[in-house]
Amino acid sequence: MPGTFFGLEIAMRGLRAQQSSLNTAGHNIANANTPGYSRQRVDESATVPVEMPGMSHSAAPGQLGTGVQVDQITRLRDSFLDDQYRNQNQDLGRWNLRQGTLDKITAIVNEPSDTGISTVMSNFWNSWEKLSPNSDNLSARMQVKQNALTVTETLNQTATQLNALDNDIKSGFQAKVDELNGNLTQIAALNKQIDQVQLIGDKPNDLLDQRDYLVDQLSSLADVKSSVVGGQYTLSIGGQTILQDQTVTPVTVDLSQSDPTKVLSVQVSSGELQGMIDSRLDVKNYHNQIDAFAYSLANGTMTIKIAGAMNVVGNPPTLPPNTYIIDSSGQRQSTIPASMVNGNVATIPKGTQMVVNGLNGLHHLGYSQNGPGGDFFTSSAAGQTINAENITVDASIVNDVSNIAAAFTTTAQTGSDPKTAVPGDGTLAITINNIKDTKLDFTGSGVSTALTGGTTDDFLQAVVGQLGVQGQEAKRQVTNQQVLVQQVDGKRQSVSGVSMDEEMANMVKFQQAYNASARMITSIDQLLDRLITSTGMVGR
Repeated sequence: MPGTFFGLEIAMRGLRAQQSSLNTAGHNIANANTPGYSRQRVDESATVPVEMPGMSHSAAPGQLGTGVQVDQITRLRDSFLDDQYRNQNQDLGRWNLRQGTLDKITAIVNEPSDTGISTVMSNFWNSWEKLSPNSDNLSARMQVKQNALTVTETLNQTATQLNALDNDIKSGFQAKVDELNGNLTQIAALNKQIDQVQLIGDKPNDLLDQRDYLVDQLSSLADVKSSVVGGQYTLSIGGQTILQDQTVTPVTVDLSQSDPTKVLSVQVSSGELQGMIDSRLDVKNYHNQIDAFAYSLANGTMTIKIAGAMNVVGNPPTLPPNTYIIDSSGQRQSTIPASMVNGNVATIPKGTQMVVNGLNGLHHLGYSQNGPGGDFFTSSAAGQTINAENITVDASIVNDVSNIAAAFTTTAQTGSDPKTAVPGDGTLAITINNIKDTKLDFTGSGVSTALTGGTTDDFLQAVVGQLGVQGQEAKRQVTNQQVLVQQVDGKRQSVSGVSMDEEMANMVKFQQAYNASARMITSIDQLLDRLITSTGMVGR
């Protein structure tokens, strides 16, 4: 049979349970705007009734309930939605960073614009066209030199800016890795506290929220995966464990590696770190494109039709290395046909197709006011192959524009007189101007290019087109991923987020239940008072 104070104990249990629920609702409301916080709920159950089956049993009918008890305080969290969120968030981090880099590359390339490479190249070709009828005019030669310097300086600046962008990304690598390792250290410290709380049988809800929030942040950096292995919380990237309970294996970065994919000590496939790898590859790719353009402009193989009769002087007259005449059958000939040779002078007819190595090769075939033409473009770094970073106008031309070869014909020599241009001959200048419509081989620099062969305008358009397509794709991916992340996060918030309306409704419910339990105590108090103070008073 229940004791005298049986009902009082039931009411006390009700008070404690409703007070716990009220406190939890208050905790939820207080953390409504706390990042990573998960709504908590008090799980209650009925206590063991009277009487339980045993050797002896009273005559009391049924089982009498003994009240309520708090089993645990549970945080409302869906691990499946957490995994979905992190999977989408890591892709968002990757594309967000890559889009930013492609936007910067677009600004550096600066095409199409009035100051981009296409415009300065157009001005360069036009200056050769203006030189052709005025081959002896120093002002026209100065325009060729200045426009050539503008071309080289534009290429130099583009390469320098791409190098600076690559260095910025490399610096960002270290910062992102430091951020990742810092989060791992915090998670390891949280794991220690979590283990201590779980050891005494409690649920460390707020600590678990803090840990999950840090993992959410890690998901934007890399494709991090969480699991419980042997009872220990484990994080991994690319299958490599970086944290096991309280033990951290820091991620390291080696910026001396020339291959961006080998910079990290772990193999990433997504997140901002993968975005940085993609970005460095993008920068390297477009640096290679500009290098190939600079090299091919100077030395790229091309087949061009000469705009006037050409003199080749020698004993015997011979073509420079890697220079060929295209015969009537379309075959390359490295020797000058005997029909064109007269003593020590060969005259190659106007309209003959020739294979030369870029503007430099063509310039070598002509004559300046001071003698035979030489290299027009050279490398500012002695012994290095011409690229966008080192291309420059040959010093002899910079110092004296008379060294610009504009003619294909040379004056008759007497004694040791130099082979100089025939005054007024601008046929070489016309031919060089025609390079703008001539297909160049862009593979000679040994790097992968957007276009293997075509005019300089074709090549620049291909590069700009490729950059535009990649930029649009990155923008599309960012937009898609933002939508996906928002959708998944919305589902997470529907489970874990704090609803102020719901919490306020719960507060009213818990308050009423608390008041009812308190009223029950008052009622029992009155019953006991009657029992204690009035029993045995009959007849007095």
